[in-house]
Amino acid sequence: MPSYDGMPERTGEDGRMDGSRVALVVANDQYDDPGLKRLVAPSQDAAALAGVLADPAVGGFEVQVLRNAPAQDIRFAVEDFFADRKPEDLLLLHFSCHGLKNSAGELYLAVADTKPARLASTAVAADFVNRQMADSRAQRIALFLDCCYGGAFPRGMVVRAAGEAQVQDAFAKQADVGGGRGRVVITASSAMEYAFEGGQLASDASKPAPSVFTGAVVDGLTTGEADRDGDGWVGLTELVGFVTDRIHRVTPNQNPQMWTFGSQGELLIARSRVRRITPAPLAPELTQAMESPLPAARFGVVDYLRERLYDADLGQAYAAWQALRQMTDDDSRKVSEAASEALSTAELKVTPSSVDLVGTTPAELRLSGPPIALTAAASPSDPWLKLAQDGDVIRVHAEQSAPGVHEGSVALAGPAGERVVPVRLTVPGTESEPPAPPPEPEPQPEPGPAPVPEPPHAEPPHAEPPHAEPSRAEPSGAEPLLAEPTRAKRPAAQPRPVAASLTDGAFVPPWWLIAVLIAGSAFLVLVNWPGAPYSRKLWYDSNQGWYLYRTWYDPAIWGSLVALLAAVVARWAGTIALGVVAGCAVSAIEGAVLIVGGGISGDETSAWAVSAVTSIALGVALVIVLKPSVGSLWPVWPPAAGLVVAGGILLVLSAVVPHSDGVSFFEVTPLALLDPIVAVALAWPALAAVDTRTKTWLTAAVVTYSAIGILGGVPALTQGHSAADFLTGLFGNALVATGVLISLGRRLPSHP
Repeated sequence: MPSYDGMPERTGEDGRMDGSRVALVVANDQYDDPGLKRLVAPSQDAAALAGVLADPAVGGFEVQVLRNAPAQDIRFAVEDFFADRKPEDLLLLHFSCHGLKNSAGELYLAVADTKPARLASTAVAADFVNRQMADSRAQRIALFLDCCYGGAFPRGMVVRAAGEAQVQDAFAKQADVGGGRGRVVITASSAMEYAFEGGQLASDASKPAPSVFTGAVVDGLTTGEADRDGDGWVGLTELVGFVTDRIHRVTPNQNPQMWTFGSQGELLIARSRVRRITPAPLAPELTQAMESPLPAARFGVVDYLRERLYDADLGQAYAAWQALRQMTDDDSRKVSEAASEALSTAELKVTPSSVDLVGTTPAELRLSGPPIALTAAASPSDPWLKLAQDGDVIRVHAEQSAPGVHEGSVALAGPAGERVVPVRLTVPGTESEPPAPPPEPEPQPEPGPAPVPEPPHAEPPHAEPPHAEPSRAEPSGAEPLLAEPTRAKRPAAQPRPVAASLTDGAFVPPWWLIAVLIAGSAFLVLVNWPGAPYSRKLWYDSNQGWYLYRTWYDPAIWGSLVALLAAVVARWAGTIALGVVAGCAVSAIEGAVLIVGGGISGDETSAWAVSAVTSIALGVALVIVLKPSVGSLWPVWPPAAGLVVAGGILLVLSAVVPHSDGVSFFEVTPLALLDPIVAVALAWPALAAVDTRTKTWLTAAVVTYSAIGILGGVPALTQGHSAADFLTGLFGNALVATGVLISLGRRLPSHP
């Protein structure tokens, strides 16, 4: 088992790393000598790398940054950085600058006052850094060199390709350091290559961005993707592998290098935000019992797996979780209910259910549940919301200077499900807020008593499964077991339920999305503009003689206008408005496929095609921003699912009911069945959504789609003289919309 800090004898029982963690970031992008080209990346490198290294949830380093400092200041800072260290300290030194060599091929790091003709006195010699590393008592040192080894000399002289500075030779003395001291040198490229910044060798000052190398390092640490073995820690070997793969996507000819000198074991540099757990294989006997035709045997498996959910071996616990999820669909109601109940007792719980911040005053969230639930990773919804996660405690604070009320959320995702905790920040104003502090202490006492009822840990799953009477109402298995305690706590913390709510305004769409939605919706209005009365047919079937003229009350123009209005107010209405736009877009796409695919487009072929393409683009933009999280599509709450299915059946009947001439819309085109298919396909993920944002915007989309569908069925009554067609369509759409709306009051399902 690898140690957490690269030194087995230095790892604590809780996995924390002993010793100080200190980083020095040296970045130089401006040079006094005109022969040294100005770089763009180093300033961005310093800011991005310092941020991720200092993040307590990632690097936890004490970071010092030097930007455009003279050579003497940097030499002093480097010597001071390595001096007076303890053996258990972890030191990280990062250089982002030009790399030059003298006539003997020795490597120098160019800084602000470097003169290429006087490297020994004006640049930082690699040998100087080498000596400081060798003399340091710290046993764990990592050196990152993001340098261009082909930096230009003044007056048109260039570095010779055959004599590039050799990093391995420059730091070869590190191999002689005894005592198991681990020194690792990582460079952005090999000795015969340039290090690219921003994907280009020649930098462009108008486009500041981190270099390809440092950008990949920051991305790997920030996202946790560099943790390739999923153990919760990022080692240097893993990091270099990730960075190399990422760089090759941009510049295939750049190859980062890593040299280790006297290193023992993997040097773990940062924590990973993402914890990937691989389920352990179940015992063959257990698998056979799960497939037994005897319900009693399968019921016994549930009892065994319930205990495994609390196993400290996360692989075993995750395997038990997956097996129980599978058994919730068991043919035996007793077995399925027992499996659902077992899962509910092991779900992730968060206390409190909502957070109110005032100014910079921090707050804490506490996680409870079995070990597998506590692996959930926290992520903020907005940049101003800062998190520091330490085991089952998440410290929340805000960096928001604008006065007023700001809303965000903390998302917790792990194998045992997801939770979203609303966060409300109040920043007092400068002039109008002096009277505001008195009211603020009144909400303050409420968080005080809140910790009293908070459960310190998950309750042991001793409750027996046979709860025949409470489950007779057919909610989704174990949901009532958690729904009732949650309702009891809500009034003390915040009246808004944990379940999705159409009043959820925590999410603020980015401006680029608003611009795309407004432009696309306005274009749809233009394309679907009715024009002069009876000038164009919305669709026309020559076989049956059916047709419909474009008017001001057809669903195409109404859907476009509603989408435009929702796009305009989306910045304030948030998730709901985005869902309305999504419902209009889905309606336009379904209509285009129906009319064009059914061969009844008549005068409107190009208009339908353009509407479909534009609506697809709007849908893609919405999905990119909203990132829907649906999870398993079963189980869902049976009453809501029953209404949606019943509505879909009525919509099918609406398509096959004949009009006064004895012809049904299905006979005009079989694609008439698209309406019920799309309605149910859009509603079902809304029932199965696993987070508040997804449930809210999908619900708004379904209601909007159903409303447009009802409007589209009016001609069946006014022109087709078919009350049956209109009524089945009306009640069908109404049932689908009602099904998703009533599911808002239910606790969101948790899926691994």
